[in-house]
Amino acid sequence: MPYVQLLIKECCLLVNCNMGKTFIILLFFFKLAGISYGKPNGGCSCQVILDNIINDIENKYPGFQTKTSKDTAGYIEVRKQAITNAAKVTDREACFYVIEKYIRFFKDNHIIFTDHKAEPMQHISNGVGSFATDNGASLSGIWKNEQNRITIKIVKQPGKDGIQVHRAYVDQSAGSALKRGNAYFDLIGNEKEFYIRKYNSALTTFLLRGRMLKDYLIEPNGIWIREGPETINNKSIKPEYAINDQFLYRAINSKVYYIGIPAFNIQPKDFDSLVMHKIIPEIIANKMDHLIIDLRNNSGGNSSFLSLLRIIYEKPFSIPGDFVFSTQDMIERYRQSSNPAYQKMLPKLIANPGRFVQKDSLKLALKDVYPYPKRVSILVNENCASSTEYFLVLARHSSKVKIYGRHTSGTQDYSELLGPEKLPCDGYTYMRPTTKSFWTDTQPIDNKGIIPDVDLSAHPDFEWVDILKNIKLNNIRRY
Repeated sequence: MPYVQLLIKECCLLVNCNMGKTFIILLFFFKLAGISYGKPNGGCSCQVILDNIINDIENKYPGFQTKTSKDTAGYIEVRKQAITNAAKVTDREACFYVIEKYIRFFKDNHIIFTDHKAEPMQHISNGVGSFATDNGASLSGIWKNEQNRITIKIVKQPGKDGIQVHRAYVDQSAGSALKRGNAYFDLIGNEKEFYIRKYNSALTTFLLRGRMLKDYLIEPNGIWIREGPETINNKSIKPEYAINDQFLYRAINSKVYYIGIPAFNIQPKDFDSLVMHKIIPEIIANKMDHLIIDLRNNSGGNSSFLSLLRIIYEKPFSIPGDFVFSTQDMIERYRQSSNPAYQKMLPKLIANPGRFVQKDSLKLALKDVYPYPKRVSILVNENCASSTEYFLVLARHSSKVKIYGRHTSGTQDYSELLGPEKLPCDGYTYMRPTTKSFWTDTQPIDNKGIIPDVDLSAHPDFEWVDILKNIKLNNIRRY
């Protein structure tokens, strides 16, 4: 098993061992750590769930060998701690955090574990009130969301496991059932960039990100403005394009056309029909020079993104195929599929168990090249992930395209989630990648993301559409 190989490697780093000595050391290590490879005998203890996830990752996750070889000792320690801690916990929330910490080692946002029956335990603050801020240097303070009329107080929490957390408590809520003093969300990270864990949703490792820019707290569901004596006067947020939260396609003016896509969850055939019969004819009939494709906070989805290539296409191109990790589970999935591409791959998977098998190259050659738009600006930020990142890889083959905004999520080195993997317990879902992208070994993007051609980090996200509409970057105020 992969983990046994890791242990042998780690033990032999500590002592000059032969195989006999290694076997004795491993027996002692297993006994000390309480490790067992026996199948779980029913029940839904945290140990059972963790054991299933560890076994799946070590045998089926395509990034396991690469990511553990870089830090063998670190992985062994994280695994040991997870097993020890799982044996101690008795409630679902505590179990979730044990498993989350284990998964966090791989730094792969495509490994997703969710407990649908548990939300973060509510925290109450009885001392929610206004206080002086420190001129935007800290997250701590009073913040207001003008759109949903909620005011929150953010308080820095004691650090744990080297991770800093700021907790937001409800201070005021107009026309809402939210209770004053209840925790609203946790911001996990440093003062400037963080993950967001909300208190009204299931516990999951899939967390979106936010950032603070002076007196703005920017997150996918809204823009918060700092309140207090240091707040810049007369701040306002234009609501129309402040947040990319609904599918929109329209002309902004006589020269600029806008498409906002918060998620690739549109039926591919329906979206392709819309692009062909509505969007492209409008752009061409009105000779729209500039197309803005707004993908802020689009964390991916289905293959509907391919339809956008019709608008930006210039000439044929091809890219290498991704790599499928051949396991018995993948062989069975491909065998049961009616997809012709899967059937073509099947003999190669059967002949190469435990290895990577490369898919055929993706070749794109379309019949039509459209005169408009003449340039395409794509907006992205740190929540753009998965198929959104794959679209950017394809879009850059067009000289019309320029990418603006911030680095993307970095969630596409290992990809193609085929649905929840099997767990023996109700209320949980667990998904992990099945393929490796063609660039992963030479130019990985995990946790780095795709870098835009023009970085707009100095500007709050809600100004980005106006910046692109005017293309006068030097005249826009900086924060």
